Amino acid sequence: MDAQTQPEGLPAPSGEGTVVLDLGGTRGALVIFTPEQLSGEEIEIRPASGPWDGTHTAVRQRDLRDAVAFAGVFGSLPAGGYQVRIKGGGPDRTVSGTTLDLEVTGGQVTELHWPAA
Repeated sequence: MDAQTQPEGLPAPSGEGTVVLDLGGTRGALVIFTPEQLSGEEIEIRPASGPWDGTHTAVRQRDLRDAVAFAGVFGSLPAGGYQVRIKGGGPDRTVSGTTLDLEVTGGQVTELHWPAA
């Protein structure tokens, strides 16, 4: 298999302070904490009234000072209502068969905890 056809691997765990967030004014950020079994999955996001367009982030291991967490990060989003799901499979691919609703506030980091399967 050549370099063009090799699948992309999951990056090594990230440490504290390694993610850049761009927030302020009407832009916020979203951190979605997940169970470990979702490591490597892609979480897709859309504005609450919009179509699923493939915008996504990977769930990765995050090494924190006193703990290990698994999370996906959207570093800059316009304030407003959103929905998230596991990418690429419609309702059958979402954890617990649901799409989660949330609100991003400008100038803040919104945290969401994904439900355990």
